[in-house]
Formats: sequence, structure tokens, C-alpha cells
Amino acid sequence: MMSKKSTTLLSGMLLLAFCRTESPDFIMAAGVVDGDVVTVKAAVSGEVAALNIREGDPIASDEVLATIDSKKIENQLQGLDIQEKEVGVNRKKLGRTIARLDTTRDYWKGQVESFERLEKKESISGDQLEQARLKLDEVEASLFDARQSLEALSIQLETIGNRKDQLRLTLKDHVVLSPVSGVVLEKFITAGETVFPGSPVADLLDRTSLYVETFLEGSELSGLELGQGVDILVDGRDDRVFTGIISHFGNKAEFSPKYILSEKERRSLLYQIKIRLDHDLEVFKLGMPVTIRFPKS
Repeated sequence: MMSKKSTTLLSGMLLLAFCRTESPDFIMAAGVVDGDVVTVKAAVSGEVAALNIREGDPIASDEVLATIDSKKIENQLQGLDIQEKEVGVNRKKLGRTIARLDTTRDYWKGQVESFERLEKKESISGDQLEQARLKLDEVEASLFDARQSLEALSIQLETIGNRKDQLRLTLKDHVVLSPVSGVVLEKFITAGETVFPGSPVADLLDRTSLYVETFLEGSELSGLELGQGVDILVDGRDDRVFTGIISHFGNKAEFSPKYILSEKERRSLLYQIKIRLDHDLEVFKLGMPVTIRFPKS
């Protein structure tokens, strides 16, 4: 996914920034609501099995936006489940074989030791001892091979487990989740179409990132501080005054609009100010013009 800054400042705002109401107690400035827009992208390819969003819908963090058909992955997982069971059966068989060979080895080991004592007393021929030793070697070779096969099966089982873990992670990628709480601004896919890794699914507004952007003259900044509260007036909501927090001052002049009428205003340099919105986020919409009331020092 990729984040980008929306560019919603209206050109008319430059003029409005200078059209402030004179007041002995406040500086009035026009501003525009802005915020972060997140473009959610598909991580895998496949057919869109379901699309759960509409433009304008509110969306919660980790809410499912869309699901991509995952039958191929599910079939692969089922195949690995069968392989895992087969390996488990073979490991049990080998375990029983190893136990049997262990018993047989112990028997022939005891026979060799017994024949060695009898040979010293010349109670048996050397051929009998040699045959017992050959039998012991044969059993130990079989035991070694069986243990190697068991180890190979264990490695195979581990490989299957790792492959299943990878497929489960891929399976999760077939469910497209919202990374933020906010609003669906635009959707780019429809149910039934095929998407590919990197295909955009939707643009989401991160509601928690909303802020108001405005511009003031340099002479007006001296009485303002970071973290200072300001009033925000919204058209059509004359019943209440909203609040925000100054979170950023531009460190250089942004522009000097050419179409300001008076020569005095044309010479003025404007500095960007960002005002963080922490409350009443449902009231503010991307691109909404507002008026900010800064207290004079």
C-alpha cells in the first residue's frame, strides 16, 4: 500500500487567506481541511470474489475491503495435508522397523559375545563366530539405513510444514484489509474482475490524519505557539465552535499571490500553518473550507 498527501487546497484559498475579518482579539483566516489518503493495493493475483465497500462508506481499521479467490491455495494446502499424513504413517512404520532391528541387533550382539567366549574354549568352530559377526553387521547396516530414512522423513515433514506456513501467509494476502479507520474515497475494482499484485483496490481517507491548512503573514506568527488551541468555524454549523491544535509552522514563505489587489498585500509573504483535529472528526470532510480564529497575543 502507498500513502500520499491529498492536494485539496482550493486556488481561491490564496485570496481568502487575506480576506480576514478585522478584530481586536482575533486573527481570522480561511483554511481547508486536508489529510492522508492511503491507496490500498492487492498483494496477490486472482479474481475478486467479493467487494465489501462503497464510495463514501465509513471503514474501520482491519475491516475486510475485498477478498480474492483463493481456491488454488486451499487446494495446495489440502494436498500438503495428505502428504503430511502419508509421511506420518511412514514414520510410524519405520519406527516399528527400527525397534525390531534394535532387538535383533541386541540378539546378534549377544550371540557374537557368547561365541567369542566359546571359541576361546574351542567349543565352537571359527565359522560359527564369523557367521554371527556377519549377521550382526547386516542388522547394523539395516538399522543405519532405517534411521537415515527416518531422518529424511523428518526433514520432509519439516519442509511440508514450512510450505504450509508460506501458503497460509499467502492465503491471508487474499483478504484485503483496511490499514486505517476512515472513509472510502474511491474504489478501483469490481467483483469478478481479475487483479494482479500492485493493483489499486481503493483510496481511503485516514480520518485520524485530518488537519486544517492555512497561511498567515510572518508578522502574525509571533503571538502563536505550537500546541496552542484555536477555534474553527464551519459553514452551516453556526450553533457551535470547533477546536484544533497548532501542530506545524512553515519554516519559509510559501508564496506571494500575484492577484492580491493592493501593493502592500502583494509584497506580503505567507507561511503555512497546520492545525491538528482531534475531536469531532466526523464533521470535517476532505477539501472542506473553514475559518480559523487565532487569538491575538
